[in-house]
Amino acid sequence: MIKTRSIKRNLINAISAIFGLFIIIVYTFIDTSIDDWAQQQFKTGLKEQMEQIKILINDHSSPIVDNKNSHYFYQIWKNNQTVKRSLNLRPYPELDLHHTKIATNSNQLVQVTMPNNAPGQALSSSYVHRNKDGSSDYMYITVATSTKSLTRITGLLDILLIGSFLLSMIIIRIVTKKIVNQGLQPLDSLNQQIKTFNNNDDSNKHFIFTGDKNYSEIDLIINELNNFLSINRNSIENEKRITSDIAHEIKTPIAELITLTEVHQRFPDDKRLAETFTDDILQISNRMRIIVENLLLLQRTSSAIELYKQPLDLMALFNDIEHELIFKYPDISTRITNNTPLNTTIIADTFSLKTILTNLIDNALFYSLPTTNIQINVVDKTSNFIIEVINTATVHYSETELEKLVQPLYQHDRSRSNDSRYGLGLSIVNNICKVNQYQLTISQTINGDFSVMVCIPK
Repeated sequence: MIKTRSIKRNLINAISAIFGLFIIIVYTFIDTSIDDWAQQQFKTGLKEQMEQIKILINDHSSPIVDNKNSHYFYQIWKNNQTVKRSLNLRPYPELDLHHTKIATNSNQLVQVTMPNNAPGQALSSSYVHRNKDGSSDYMYITVATSTKSLTRITGLLDILLIGSFLLSMIIIRIVTKKIVNQGLQPLDSLNQQIKTFNNNDDSNKHFIFTGDKNYSEIDLIINELNNFLSINRNSIENEKRITSDIAHEIKTPIAELITLTEVHQRFPDDKRLAETFTDDILQISNRMRIIVENLLLLQRTSSAIELYKQPLDLMALFNDIEHELIFKYPDISTRITNNTPLNTTIIADTFSLKTILTNLIDNALFYSLPTTNIQINVVDKTSNFIIEVINTATVHYSETELEKLVQPLYQHDRSRSNDSRYGLGLSIVNNICKVNQYQLTISQTINGDFSVMVCIPK
């Protein structure tokens, strides 16, 4: 089972981790600095105590720190012989403090174990002692004390730092969560709109997604959602229209067949009906076959079709189309003016290009006056070929009507009185152009010249 991820949780964890790492670095630096400072202060205290002992011994006075309850232990050597020990060392007569050779007037701080087995530090120093008679002796002194207080202070500081770190992480977590929640509020609001939206509800026919505030990221999603809604609604309306038109186109010949059959059954001896009955049935059936074939071709071209591109001679292709359409338009050769350069070869799919040109030429011949000519222009450009079919239309279309011409089963004649045209030709051409990535342009001039242009990339 795949674990569900959360953008909110990931953001909170990532921000908390980043700030947590930063705080760890800062607190580690602070802890190290405080420990160094405490150690330095501890060493300074040992030095000051050592200097006091040196001064008091030099003055032959009773040292203030030299008592049994003192926390400091000291021992003084002269020529490797002990000359002075602190009173608190008397319980340990055979125990000597740390004693190593070091340079004169230098100090050495080492970790030691105190006489009472407590951890401690010892500061050793070698110096020259001036006697009253003017002579001098090389002396060695070691002062040691327990590090319990130092350990206690540094431990307390560590606890405080750890506690403040944990408190900081809790505060950062709370603040981060609040900031992320506020930042994702527009997205949550949009998500709530999506949850409550029902496209099948009539009250939501004009629904659009909105945002409380303008955020570039959310606005981008909202625009795409609204665009999707618009396309989806148009597709649904188009499908409804196509379904209604298909039902109308199929219902009409079926009704004619039923009516013709019922009349023939009621009047079987009527010679007038018997003479034309078979031809009428065949004509209506052929019309239904053409409708179904065109609908199947429309469906086929609506999805990805297999393309086999090969070199095609345009003049030969136009001749084949003219030969196929001559049964419908006997004067086709005189009505078409073909401005195609000789030996013009296009790399294209034979079925696609032939279907496009056949429909365009058929429409141009049908929807223009019999006395007008059809002009076919082929222009060879650097990056593409442009094929343009121009005819003089009997109807002047508006911009909206020009856009609707590529819709399936759309006919300008609202009465649908023409039984030989079904409004599928340009729809099939449009689908094939999309599959082949051709650019289709439909336009009409003020003079009525109707132009369909196909741009074919090389």
